Amino acid sequence: MGDNTGTATVDDGFTTFSEEHAQGQLIPRIVDVALARAAHVLVADATTRLTGADLLRRAALVRDAVTAHHAGTGTAPQSAPVAVLRGHDAGAVAAVVGVVAAGHPVVVLDPTTPAPRLRHYVEAAGATLVVSDAERRETAAQVAGTVVDPDQDATRRRPDHVEAAAALLGTPAAPDDVAVIVYTSGSTGAPKGVACDHRSILHDTWVSSEGTGAYPAGSVVAHLLPMAFSAGVTPTLGCLLAGARQELFDPRRRPVTELPQFLARVGADVLLASPAILRGVIASLGPAGRLPGLKTVTMAGETVHGAELAAVRRAVGPQCVVRNRYGSTETWLMTEYPITGDDEAPEGATPVGWAVPGARLQVEREDGTLADEGTGRVVLTSRWLGGRYWRNPGKTAEVFSDNPDGSRTFRTSDVGTLGPDGCLRLLGRSDHSVKIRGLLVEPGEVDALLFAQPDVREALVVGRPNPRTGRTALVAYVVPDGPRPQASAIRAVVRENLPSHMVPEHVVFLDALPRTERGKLDRSALPEPARSSAPFEIPRSSWEEIVYEQFCAVLELEDLSIHDDFFELGGDSLAAEALVSRIEALGVPGVANLGTSRLAEAPTVASFAVAVRSTNRSTRPTLVPLRPEGGERPLFLVAGAGSAALALRTLAQRIAPGIPVLGLQANGLENKALPDWSVERIARRNVATVREQQPTGPYRVAGHSLGGLIALEMAHQLRRAGQEVELLAVVDSFPPDPALMPLPPQAGALARLKEGLSLALTGIKAHAGLGHYVRFFRQGNFLQRRYTTAPYPGRTLVLVAADDVDAGARRQWGPHLSGEHHVVEVPGEHMSILRDPRVDRPAELLSRWLRPDVVDLTGPALDGELADR
Repeated sequence: MGDNTGTATVDDGFTTFSEEHAQGQLIPRIVDVALARAAHVLVADATTRLTGADLLRRAALVRDAVTAHHAGTGTAPQSAPVAVLRGHDAGAVAAVVGVVAAGHPVVVLDPTTPAPRLRHYVEAAGATLVVSDAERRETAAQVAGTVVDPDQDATRRRPDHVEAAAALLGTPAAPDDVAVIVYTSGSTGAPKGVACDHRSILHDTWVSSEGTGAYPAGSVVAHLLPMAFSAGVTPTLGCLLAGARQELFDPRRRPVTELPQFLARVGADVLLASPAILRGVIASLGPAGRLPGLKTVTMAGETVHGAELAAVRRAVGPQCVVRNRYGSTETWLMTEYPITGDDEAPEGATPVGWAVPGARLQVEREDGTLADEGTGRVVLTSRWLGGRYWRNPGKTAEVFSDNPDGSRTFRTSDVGTLGPDGCLRLLGRSDHSVKIRGLLVEPGEVDALLFAQPDVREALVVGRPNPRTGRTALVAYVVPDGPRPQASAIRAVVRENLPSHMVPEHVVFLDALPRTERGKLDRSALPEPARSSAPFEIPRSSWEEIVYEQFCAVLELEDLSIHDDFFELGGDSLAAEALVSRIEALGVPGVANLGTSRLAEAPTVASFAVAVRSTNRSTRPTLVPLRPEGGERPLFLVAGAGSAALALRTLAQRIAPGIPVLGLQANGLENKALPDWSVERIARRNVATVREQQPTGPYRVAGHSLGGLIALEMAHQLRRAGQEVELLAVVDSFPPDPALMPLPPQAGALARLKEGLSLALTGIKAHAGLGHYVRFFRQGNFLQRRYTTAPYPGRTLVLVAADDVDAGARRQWGPHLSGEHHVVEVPGEHMSILRDPRVDRPAELLSRWLRPDVVDLTGPALDGELADR
């Protein structure tokens, strides 16, 4: 089966993949490999291992289901794409093969993307059918009119693998037929479907596997990249075509700290990952950690700096080739920069390298001419470019051009420098894409969403740098259709449909968007955004003027309204501590021992100025109402060492509505009092405060860092008092085992004496500025290294920051929990999991555990992320 001309036969019976295979089509080659390796595993995930025979049978079931659905509809195969919505699993690979074998272009959907956005892709493609599974059936039903799950159809006859192979070959395709449609959004915001034909995919497989030697036949490839994107669907098909085994690992559902063990267990010799994933893995390994056994590591998608590259090379060893790659959805792989053996890592940004076989790189100068070296827009020419924009010939003509020799040219949106030796360095993008919190954002995607709202006539989203901080923020310019909506409502719509880093920081309402005399949008005429949508008002008294100045200084703003919310302007717990310290340092009579809890209750200049001068002091300064609203039993949330409870405000705000969240912090931290000198005493004080607010159980207690140990002790004490504790939640805390905690830094005798004296003065002797919080932080670390306790028998959720250097120690809670308990790793580091964009996942998990009657905690509702330890 298939065209084997001019190729060599390998031991398994199929021919080594060659450039000549690019003249054919996908399915015959995949069937050849699967038949030759009928008894060998080709695709595997955490629960399923598919041999070649298994793959053929599973793919044939998908093909039959797709064919049956479209039978009699009169639609030509190429006009009826079919979507696949599954996880990063073996079933998804079989589904992709089955759809292509049925003669339909496949559109792979990302299960982490909101349903409205997926539906947009499906409608743009013209698909009416989605192949899914039981876990995602509900979402799939929101995306397309018909959902099929061939694996669950018990009535369907299961063919043997030879029959299945024949069925898969029953719908021949031409080399230039569209096989895959990958969606990527451009600066216009309309999703662009890049239609890729069989020939271009086959050639890219040869380039990625045999042409560069990255994963030849017999390789074991650790595949981490989402299949909905070009970087993920390429190895999904490429491994099948080349005869490499792909081992699927989903870093969005499994912590990267598990990756080293995974690689060793499956015997991987090739790792395909993004630079961000590799950073997390290297951080978890530590300086001496290694990833043995790998022959190739490939990475692409963002800039890799020399120091990062050096760290990867230390971990993988000199026998492993590290490949920095560059490509696009329209072109597949374009360049590669391999580093082998003892090659020195480059300084600064690593080049993306030289054009792959069959491709030619040039740069387009400002005058429109092409050059073989210099700086300009990156242009690629190849006879293998088969991509085009689905249903959009006008957009295709803007960037693709056909040449007399049969090759095609593609003008990218990237700007780079091409050296005399042909090596390419990228400099940035030529379109309107911006980086927000290190993530690339196409503002047009937000435009498109806002345009779809009934109360919005026009919308334009741009990135604007802050002139003082240099930080880029998204600004949405909105023309209302009728009464002006609230800015908060605009942000809420975006947050419901797109990732949090795509939510505009500012919303500007206009009567009309500015346009040029030719009717095109005039971005240069867009006004600078106001700092807030709240009514603007200047300070009305000398005292408000003082508070106003401190707000501006801490937030690095030149001006603001006295009604602007401190936290909406970007203030966090550290900024809040700095603000309180600055105001106390002014020495204003009557202003002392202020505490950040006041700012949580009164977050504007106007309200905070009144609160600071209020004589109604709290009798419980350790209690901070982070979100007091709600009719359910409250969650008591304990702050970490030296941390004000306000540090937990963002997490508290993201907990499910209806659940009040009350923060607890150390005595003496923000009031004039002596601190408690044991975890047990802190817990005893907190229990008294808790029972004032809620006299009887069931109680819900949680804590971050040291706060997790304090919450544990509180739960023990409440149970000993005969009270029910419904939930204990520990957020990135060391277990109560001093051996697992980092040792304090070594110091000389004099330094230890000074440290001891400073520690003894915690809460007694005043310390200027933030040094007061540092003392409490050191005191808290001192206490946690001296706390042990019996195993806790109650229901417990443990969250661990997967990307933190201490993640390994912080997940060792098993011996200390004797009741129902789950340990879940969430993306982020120790403090970043309390802030955007990482805080959403911890908040979601806590919310679900606080409502066990609503959500099945061990079922698919948690996307398989919970694991008994």
